[in-house]
Amino acid sequence: MRIFLFSLLLFTPIVASYSQDNQYVNYNNVKDLREVLKDLESRFDILFSYDPEILKGNKKITINQRLTLKQILKELASQTGLVFEKVSEKQILITRTGIICGYVKDKESSEPLAYVDVFIDDKVYTVTDGNGFFSFDLSSYSSKERVITFSSLGYKGFKQPITPNKDCITVFLEGNTSTLNEVVVLSYVTSGIDRNKDGSVDVDTKRLGILPGLVSPDIVQSIQLIPGISTLDESATGIQVRGGTPDQNLILYDGIKLYNTGYFYGMFSLFNPFATEKAKIFRSGTSASYGDRISGIIDISSGEKIPLKTEGGAEIDGLSLNGFLKTKLSDKLGLYFFARRSYSDILQTPTYHSYADKIFTNFGVARDINGNVLQLETDDDFTRETSNNTFTFSDFSTKLIYEPNERNTILFSGLYTNNSLDFDFTGGEEKSADDLNTVNKGFSVQWQHSSSEYQKEEITFYYSGYDSFYQNDEIENVNGNGVVDVTKINIRENRIDDFGLNLSLERQLTESQKINLGFQTSNTNVVLNVQEIEPFDPNENETTFQDLNNFKNAIFSEYSYTFSNKGYMNIGARLVHYSSVNRFLLEPRFNLEYPISERFRLKTAIERRNQPISQLIEFNTTELRLENDLWRLSNNDEFPLLRSNQISGGLLYNYKNLNLDIDAYYKKLDGLTTFTSGFSNPLDNLEQGSSIIKGLDILMRYRWNNYKIWLGYTFNDITFQFPNLVNTSSRFPGNNDITHQFRISNSLKLNNWEFALGWQIRTGRPITPVTSYEIKIDADGENAGVVNFGAINSGRLPAFHRLDASILYDFDIRTSNKKIKAQFGLSVLNIYNRIKPLDLIYKAEKKPLDDGGIAIPGTTGSTPDELEVILEQVIQRNSLGLTPNAVLRIIF
Repeated sequence: MRIFLFSLLLFTPIVASYSQDNQYVNYNNVKDLREVLKDLESRFDILFSYDPEILKGNKKITINQRLTLKQILKELASQTGLVFEKVSEKQILITRTGIICGYVKDKESSEPLAYVDVFIDDKVYTVTDGNGFFSFDLSSYSSKERVITFSSLGYKGFKQPITPNKDCITVFLEGNTSTLNEVVVLSYVTSGIDRNKDGSVDVDTKRLGILPGLVSPDIVQSIQLIPGISTLDESATGIQVRGGTPDQNLILYDGIKLYNTGYFYGMFSLFNPFATEKAKIFRSGTSASYGDRISGIIDISSGEKIPLKTEGGAEIDGLSLNGFLKTKLSDKLGLYFFARRSYSDILQTPTYHSYADKIFTNFGVARDINGNVLQLETDDDFTRETSNNTFTFSDFSTKLIYEPNERNTILFSGLYTNNSLDFDFTGGEEKSADDLNTVNKGFSVQWQHSSSEYQKEEITFYYSGYDSFYQNDEIENVNGNGVVDVTKINIRENRIDDFGLNLSLERQLTESQKINLGFQTSNTNVVLNVQEIEPFDPNENETTFQDLNNFKNAIFSEYSYTFSNKGYMNIGARLVHYSSVNRFLLEPRFNLEYPISERFRLKTAIERRNQPISQLIEFNTTELRLENDLWRLSNNDEFPLLRSNQISGGLLYNYKNLNLDIDAYYKKLDGLTTFTSGFSNPLDNLEQGSSIIKGLDILMRYRWNNYKIWLGYTFNDITFQFPNLVNTSSRFPGNNDITHQFRISNSLKLNNWEFALGWQIRTGRPITPVTSYEIKIDADGENAGVVNFGAINSGRLPAFHRLDASILYDFDIRTSNKKIKAQFGLSVLNIYNRIKPLDLIYKAEKKPLDDGGIAIPGTTGSTPDELEVILEQVIQRNSLGLTPNAVLRIIF
């Protein structure tokens, strides 16, 4: 019996396979070919892809015999005159004579290339889909030239004569000369993220593969897959590059310097996915042409080419509506337009509620160093029913491209973003109301000129404006006698106007040598207005107003040499003068990458950089705010110039489908202050300090056909030194010291489907623990929690980890005269809904106790009029809960 069952199990698949390979079909004068196709799909578990137009007017189908699928398709081709091509194990493409189809792939990696422009003259045009596939119906088109042309950003144009062929062709595009000379590793992390020989990373959103937890190709979220780039609070604006803080990053959009990059307290990126065609990222080895910041560089472009044909698109996700249009106004003039707006003021989705819960639920159980719960007043009555919030964001950007001839290109870009939030919360008879409005605006004009084949010049003028207004009202007696008392008003206003002019010249001396020279000048005006208003006690009102300017002049030069084995060396320097500190500063730069074999490259980079502006971080003004940061210029007094000296080195391995990158770095930062570093415990005085960052980044990526896996690990040892602070050792963990970060991600492409799953874990953030806490009576006769803090940053929050997933499906929407490409996506952040604190902030102030030194029974008394640290509140910022999102995108 066992032998019989074993034989049955063994041969069942064979019999099933035979029954699937050989089928008896009975079609007698079937008029509609679609009926035959549906029957075959059911019998053989396959899928036919075709244009419904080609099935019209076909002859009757008659087949009556047992045949294999291959034989049936051959018979159908004979009776209909159509072409049946098996393009995958499960998919069969139906075309007719006059149809040309094919696949476009990268010549080096053999990966399919999406969104490649494919055209014949201006009459026949299409783009490749996510599989690199295209098709044309040429039956009604005649052309003497009969040449098909392929064009894609970063690749050489390619032309191929059209020849009668029933099979789909495969075209391999080669990177253009300049791109090939720069790129060392294609698909460094995933498709669309490439590593250049100077250590920078290029992100091409058209080629960008699916990423865990994302349904749109967001630049800021995508680069967080690169080791050494992360955010500690899950926000889009909190990007930290190799231990640097977010305000230490230089972020450019079409040459416009940005001072704010997020919406909704920084949770969402202000970069419209349609409006970000490519970006260049530097973690180290920065070109001398970049200055004014001491950490990462994120240089974003919306594109620089006149479109071959008008194209547009639209999408809707769980937060906003988005659209774009690119059109060719003439052979020399092109126009881009992008627009996006949130709709949460009309409809609030589960996606919105998840982010809102994270932002506005800023309380939790506070404990001392021994785990005892602190008896504090908290906003634990916060619910959606006791609060109201109205949140909207919108952005508009445009670009005009003018190419009068082959030697000249003029680009104009404009950007406007607005973020508005009104929030109020009622607890008992007290109410807190918050009003925030943030605006970014700017434009740039760029002239690119080629004097010859070997020399290029560029002139860029830009304006960047940033306006932030925040007001918090504390209101009492809301439900009392009908009289509403505004007891305190906090106002924070920050305005920046930045004008700049950049001139550069690039000269190719020989095939392997190049120089780059430039001059940059700018004027930055920063207005800071801080008010604390006491309506019932005007004598207690406090106002700080500053209107400061910094006039910058800088010259830079760099020499680069490309070795015959694709090694690279760059030596440069930057001389800059900042009027706000009245100093001339020299910034040397050195970058070297040298192949020691075909698979291994050694690399090192040394650089010095300076920063004349930084953000102040304060926590004692409001209970709800996440973005407490105010820009301020450096001076020679209490806010010094930020200075950085850094060195890095490592090894890069690249062979076939495997990438391995190891990079170690050391950074010394001077000019930190207690107001720019964001300590969790309150500090009375402004103190100056420094930081040392030691780190190691490791990336491994492997590709097997359509499956990719990449792992990233970062080790950081960030220490602060503030000599005048009490409760500290000579060096202590920095506020952003995340010792270990690990991320693993997978993606899989199956026909029109894409799947991604990713998990990340990191060490908890340093905090200052509470060593003791007792209830006493203050000078007003009210209970007060007297607190003593331990050593600064001697404790840590729990580890953070999260599992994310995404699914994308590409499909076509067929209309009477054209085919519209569409995509539907689903994503989930934090699948297992683990919510833990990401940050902890103590709100406290020093107050006298009761004159008689009276304390509540059971507590320790104190001397009269003694000043004690009174802990008023603990603000606890938690991680996102389970956060779903969905997107529907169409391209036409």
